[in-house]
Amino acid sequence: MKKPRISGYCRRAAALLLASFALLFLTACSDDGPKQIEYREGETFNIAVAEEPETLNPYYATSQVAKEFFLLAYDPLWRLDAAGEPVACLAEDYSLSSDSLTWTIRLRRDAYFSDGIQVTSADVRFTYESMMINSPVYDPCFDGIADIRCPDDFTVVISTDYVKGDMRLNPVPILPQHIWSKQTSDLRSFENVPMVGSGPFVLQPGSDNPQDVSWTFRARADHFLGEPVLGSLRFVYYGTENGAGRAVSMGDADAAIGMTDVQLTTLQGVPGVELIQSYLPSSEVWAIAFNTRKGVFTNQAMRQMVEYCCDRAYMLSMSSGEGGRTGSVWASPGADYFYSIVNLRSFDVEAGRNILYSSGYGDMDNDGTLEDIVTGDRLTLKLWTSSQDDWSSTAGTVLEDALKQIGVSLNWQTTDGSVTDQCTPKGDWDMCMLSWRGNANPVLAARSFRTANNSLTGWASDQFMTAYAQLQTAMDEISVQNTTIQLQQIFYDECPYVILAYHSDIQAIRNDRWAGYEDVLAAAGGLFGIDSIDAYMTIAPVTAEG
Repeated sequence: MKKPRISGYCRRAAALLLASFALLFLTACSDDGPKQIEYREGETFNIAVAEEPETLNPYYATSQVAKEFFLLAYDPLWRLDAAGEPVACLAEDYSLSSDSLTWTIRLRRDAYFSDGIQVTSADVRFTYESMMINSPVYDPCFDGIADIRCPDDFTVVISTDYVKGDMRLNPVPILPQHIWSKQTSDLRSFENVPMVGSGPFVLQPGSDNPQDVSWTFRARADHFLGEPVLGSLRFVYYGTENGAGRAVSMGDADAAIGMTDVQLTTLQGVPGVELIQSYLPSSEVWAIAFNTRKGVFTNQAMRQMVEYCCDRAYMLSMSSGEGGRTGSVWASPGADYFYSIVNLRSFDVEAGRNILYSSGYGDMDNDGTLEDIVTGDRLTLKLWTSSQDDWSSTAGTVLEDALKQIGVSLNWQTTDGSVTDQCTPKGDWDMCMLSWRGNANPVLAARSFRTANNSLTGWASDQFMTAYAQLQTAMDEISVQNTTIQLQQIFYDECPYVILAYHSDIQAIRNDRWAGYEDVLAAAGGLFGIDSIDAYMTIAPVTAEG
């Protein structure tokens, strides 16, 4: 996990944060004390999962299931709907200054945390300023924010250094200041139990039975978004994807998320089970990264040589069956800004061989391995993969065979941890295989590859940075789309990475028991993990619909 960036603004924010501690208990509530929270009565929807949240602390959690929990329990200023568009949440409305550098955001007055305390502007300011300092997860969301003021309890004024076009795509959950401000001395160790949030669902106390690894969220009947149809959500940990799939098949669970291509086969045709295979903005991307700082991959043509040796379709079929599609650009195909490259460098070992000959390599001693025709050094590339990524061992084998055909040998190393621990800026490596998840916000997705952030490969592009600056300030949809396409094309042409595949998100639901989700599925392509609350609000028992 990267260390939090401590910018000049963050240091100023730290001072503001310390000053705000004197106002801890000024959060608004009625004269009669905290509001009594009302819960909805109704059926429980059971979801099988194959991973546990590593923490319930939103400052540091990165797992998909943890993010789903935060989506339920907290409210951001704006939420995404099923189509991926920002809609008002805690921010009832807003206005922009004439230069578009000042956002005046007016908050709802009917939002309450699950302990009955009203949500105010102080909670927004506290969350944003403390996240800037403490959260490596959400820190990138605050690029360009210069100052936050609270003229009154329900108004937040945010000033920015530049026109910040992605302000309404900020997913940061607003936390209760009166809870979190007490934890600043040891924030990382705070377990966040009970989880106090303003969202439409409230996490209930866990079971005392150590065999019961589950999390139950009760639906609020008094939430400003309206009442969910169901009464509660229960996430149950089954240990493996096979276990989660079996739970749905046997009827022990109503849905399962995070499954693999194996479950596409085992659940296919099971009566009452609808399989959902989709690409979400956060779908996983598989790639090869190059060390462009030294060695052969300072040469762009040599990076493209490796791409010609990547039989993407074969790699995918061997490692993931039908659980994905071949790759091209850094964006996930589930994002509405995804751009499908037209002239893709497809598998062609002869094209790769020709690049090698043009770059000064030949088989001088006729032993089948190429050498530098000037120095006589054999062409050997050092590849790192992780034993934790099942796909990378298969993809590495396919690549090794193709490189061998054109006279390139591979020195292949495997680590039990993250490849980035081995492939450091000063490390001895040429290539590594890794993956990442996409983002609904194109600015945050592209940010990972800007010059200042691309510490892994060392790749730098003035053309990419110019387009990235334009994307940061783009306010209209057409400008965002056009600029993001430009960024994907630049990245593909210069080839600091080869994008091998996109892994699909595979889910299942018992459609013999539940309905009401069809519109969400049509809009988003999936039900869960879509960065939207819509599916959870609309799923209903079949008997109730009938």
